[in-house]
Amino acid sequence: MRNVVSDDKINDFRDLVNSNSSFVYQIYKDKGGKNLFNLVCSAMDWITVSVRHLENVPEFDKNIDSQCIQVYSLISSIDLVFESIKQLHRVFMSDKREPFYGEKKCFSERLFADEDDNNYFKTIRACFGAHPVNLNQENSKRFASWPFPSNFNTGDLSVCLYSRDVGKEDLTLNININELMEFLKIRYDYLDVIADRIETLFVEYQHKLAKEKIEIKSDPLEQLYVLRSESEKRLDNDYYNGVINDLTMIFDAEVTDADLVPLADKYKESLLPLIEEIKTNLQEMNIVDLENDNKLRASSDLKKELSYELGKFYTWVHGNRNDPLLEYYFERFNTSTDGKFKFTKNDDIKLTFLKAKLMTTE
Repeated sequence: MRNVVSDDKINDFRDLVNSNSSFVYQIYKDKGGKNLFNLVCSAMDWITVSVRHLENVPEFDKNIDSQCIQVYSLISSIDLVFESIKQLHRVFMSDKREPFYGEKKCFSERLFADEDDNNYFKTIRACFGAHPVNLNQENSKRFASWPFPSNFNTGDLSVCLYSRDVGKEDLTLNININELMEFLKIRYDYLDVIADRIETLFVEYQHKLAKEKIEIKSDPLEQLYVLRSESEKRLDNDYYNGVINDLTMIFDAEVTDADLVPLADKYKESLLPLIEEIKTNLQEMNIVDLENDNKLRASSDLKKELSYELGKFYTWVHGNRNDPLLEYYFERFNTSTDGKFKFTKNDDIKLTFLKAKLMTTE
């Protein structure tokens, strides 16, 4: 029983859901006014819980009472997996019917022949613990007996279904653990079908947005404003958004020190290939690591000397919160560069950010 399912499948599925720049999150966090991503997360969590329990389930106890509760726990775990699979099906699949609707593959000796596998499993679940004293079968109230070892070779446990109607014959329902495991395996494997569907949806989304041309601007700052909007629309990737925001601050900064103008112009020119790379990648919906973002990273010897101060400084820049040690950082910057960049709290934050980049990329 332990070897029927493995959590590898749900782990791979979770990785897929979180991949592709969080495509599933971006599309389903607000789908018609509903946060379906939360539903996806809940389904994945309960599948994981149930499968890991099934991987470690102990052997059935010889005591019939303990065995009955163990079987009920087994059935409940299978039910959690299937209910979660159904929810994922509703989110991602175009066919809105319940998966495996009408199939009769898993249960050979079914007491109610008109029920498909899905409904017959519900009957088993009800009779063996879900609500055994409140059953409705064949338009009649019934009550399940104390489970007992099956007298049939094909069964592992049986219950008698007593009727509320006087004189009406009792029925016997048998369960076969191997059949329950087959029911579980088929439904758990359906994750592969849903995974393929997610991959297809992502490719379709890529192709759709790749056909929508990004507006081209001759001015780098105006182009960055366009890219900021396009990035939010095209998967809203935090990495790309962060790089675009940094570039926008740099190109929007007004350099007031004449000595720094040539240095700033040269630095901005070196960033133009990065802007073009971002535009190309967004246009092609190819959200990968940027090859030209090294120009935004510290490369001078000051990176090590001022590592603490630079870390705190960038936290201040991006965090929009006051830092009582800000003037100390500026003092350290000015001391380490012999006052070349004239850091001061009176400068606009965009200019201060640009100066820090010039200081660390010389």
